[in-house]
Amino acid sequence: MCGAREFLLAAMSAQPAGRTHRRVAAPTFNQKGRLMAKRDRRVLGQANTLAEPVLDYNRLRHERLAKTQAEMRARDIGALLLTDIMNIRYTTGISVMPLWTATNLAHYTVVPAQGDPVIFEYTLSKFVVDAIWPGARPARVWQARFADQMVDRLSDEWAAEIKDTLQGLGLARERLGVDCLDYYGFTALQKQGLTLTDADESLQAARLIKTPDEIELMRQSAAVAEVALYDLEHAIRPGINERELLAVFWHRLLALGGEHCFTRLLATGYRTNPWFHEASSKMVRPGDLVGIDTDMIGPEGYACDVSRTFLCGDEATPVQKEAYQVAHDFIQGTIELLKPGLGYQDFVDHLPAFPEAYRAQQYSTVVHGIGTDDESPFIPFPAGAWRVMPEGEFRENMVVSVEFYAGQVGEQDGVKLEDEVWITSDGPVVISLYPYDAKLLA
Repeated sequence: MCGAREFLLAAMSAQPAGRTHRRVAAPTFNQKGRLMAKRDRRVLGQANTLAEPVLDYNRLRHERLAKTQAEMRARDIGALLLTDIMNIRYTTGISVMPLWTATNLAHYTVVPAQGDPVIFEYTLSKFVVDAIWPGARPARVWQARFADQMVDRLSDEWAAEIKDTLQGLGLARERLGVDCLDYYGFTALQKQGLTLTDADESLQAARLIKTPDEIELMRQSAAVAEVALYDLEHAIRPGINERELLAVFWHRLLALGGEHCFTRLLATGYRTNPWFHEASSKMVRPGDLVGIDTDMIGPEGYACDVSRTFLCGDEATPVQKEAYQVAHDFIQGTIELLKPGLGYQDFVDHLPAFPEAYRAQQYSTVVHGIGTDDESPFIPFPAGAWRVMPEGEFRENMVVSVEFYAGQVGEQDGVKLEDEVWITSDGPVVISLYPYDAKLLA
């Protein structure tokens, strides 16, 4: 007679004859024999062969654009005027000097509710766009930092060109969604008589459900993060400082095709409590905890947002072990809840319990979407500092980050843990695979 564990393994591996089945991972059990969420270890290589499926970047671009346009039509929006680098990349696949253009309005895109986008690119970088979307137009510069005393005239000329573009598309009388503009740009559009609305709602709705190509790119970003975390963990030693450790992580992610990190959240020792210290010159000492939130943009612009906490040394203190166990158990229990059709409020109502001593410094959100950036939904802890509770439910092929910070007020140490989870019809599948620190699990 087989035990419950053996029976479950056999049942999950059985398949009816002739049925095609998407195998995501074998079941995993923890040290206590409890079933854990599936782990997805598949990731495509970069060899374009007939024997193995490969990413289709052209399909990726067009499917993301189609999703965005469907959400625009549902909201009666005729066109979007995008300057935000994440939004431009999501709808077109174009990324030009992303850290510089994040604050300098040097390129922008008009996305109609039907048809191809009209891309305005930094003049000397037009060739980058033409390789993907032929016919890019030169972008105008109107920001005060560049235009000086000509800012009024140049912003008016820019807005007139936008209106002319919309007229050419037959959309000048339709609502125009905008995302990130300066004062001069926004008011110049108003002077043209355009009806303005928000672009972000359509784009967040489009991002919610991931395509198969997006899921694959998120696996690849997770794989890059895992190698960088490995190098980081093995660089931890007394005397190394936080900036050096962050440099180890950044070096590996860049070497493997990652692009950048949008925070520098790495802290050690007493700087792990409270959370949100960024890397400094503090040196690691024996017995210190080392925490990192990756917040990285990996290959082709897809994020990997996971957190790990490590121990410098071999013997953790009882306080360190308790905090780590609290964070670990909350993450695992929360992941087990995730499934298609579960309402956000119902999800929050059934979150795992954790000791009251950790509530004062609890993290702001339990779960947030992840893709090309931190994305909707952002689901807060009950009675936490972040009180905006979204309406809706989890759906198949959403990808979310589940996170928890465990640090008691007045203690020296705190623990930050976070994992990425793909919500499938079969339940949650963890795609961030870096192991937890066994020395810290009580």
